[in-house]
Amino acid sequence: MNQVIPAVFAALLLAVGFSFAYAEDDEKLIFAGYIEESLGHFWAIEKNLDDKNAELALVHATHPIAELYDSMKPELKEANPEFDAKVRKTLLELGKKTGKDVTREDAQKAIDDAKAILEEARSIIVGDALSNDTNFQAKLMMGLLKTSIGEYGEGVKNGQIELMAEFQDGSSFVWRSQQIFDKIKSDLPEDQRGQIEKLYVELWQAYSDHAEPTKIETIANQIIHELDEVIGVESSDGLDKYFVNITNLLDQANTEYSDGETDAALSDVTKAYLDNYEYLEAPISKYDKDLMKQIEVMMREDLRNMIKTGAFASEVDAQISTILEKLDSAKSLIPQADLDGAASTENNENYGTIAPLKQVKSGITPEKVRCGDGLELLFKKSTGSPACVKSTTAEKLIELGWGIRQ
Repeated sequence: MNQVIPAVFAALLLAVGFSFAYAEDDEKLIFAGYIEESLGHFWAIEKNLDDKNAELALVHATHPIAELYDSMKPELKEANPEFDAKVRKTLLELGKKTGKDVTREDAQKAIDDAKAILEEARSIIVGDALSNDTNFQAKLMMGLLKTSIGEYGEGVKNGQIELMAEFQDGSSFVWRSQQIFDKIKSDLPEDQRGQIEKLYVELWQAYSDHAEPTKIETIANQIIHELDEVIGVESSDGLDKYFVNITNLLDQANTEYSDGETDAALSDVTKAYLDNYEYLEAPISKYDKDLMKQIEVMMREDLRNMIKTGAFASEVDAQISTILEKLDSAKSLIPQADLDGAASTENNENYGTIAPLKQVKSGITPEKVRCGDGLELLFKKSTGSPACVKSTTAEKLIELGWGIRQ
């Protein structure tokens, strides 16, 4: 799965996918994100089975166990080793139970069983109260939409689907984000609810038209902006954090592996790829596509396989060192402005870095809202609500009729 979670879960996400005020909730949001991606894949299995495409159904059936489970395993194992084994077995057998020699009815039962066990995992690890929190679910939507942008960008070129699995990944994550939206929309302000509903219509039409990836990105980011207004989280598009996260996670995995903590090492390597590198694939590819692919294969396939097959610690150390060297080369290709991105806007005493709606709620009039460095003040055309966005984003929003300058 070559998603750009990015790359999963970008602007809103930090260390391994999402940004949260407290470490415990942070980890729970990350875990819930893996569940949501898995549910998106299950939907793709169903669609492909209905279309008699057993090959693509198998692709989506193997993604949860091949990539997502490794990141969920540490939390599951710590909570309940027996249940962890049950989750692993269910996901591992999903491909076999949805294969071409299985009836559609039996395949659906296997999919439903997989859905049920992941919902049980959600209840155990995340908890029902947090899982049903509107802000929590909105952040899951934002992560899925960001992930879908990268997937679509890999799948569609010049109006043609080049990589069907990636195109379907993108659509499945959009679908899943909309499923969450349907659950929480009654809790959202009427204006945001109506705008998001219209934007989903536009987004699906763009998918149907195989539109340019930039159009998909713009529409998805508009939905994210609407959610930003509701939950008061301004997104930051800086890429440097992903390089830092990958370095930290791989260094940690190296230490864990040398200490015999194989599961933890595999989880951290998977997080380094899924929740960080996939956000970097598209930016790196602009300057050196071959280098982007080298790093992807070295991290996603080679390193993970080395850990799974019990390679010598010295070999794992050498592989990680080579990956980090190539990452440094990739980082040097990206403009500093893209690395820096927008300033963080959460939990800061300076009005210039507090979310616009929070400033308004504190008594600041919309026209006097101050934005952080590198951000421009824009007003939502339909309501006059202020928003702080990057200049490039502002131009796109104005062009689409979403925003206006003062």
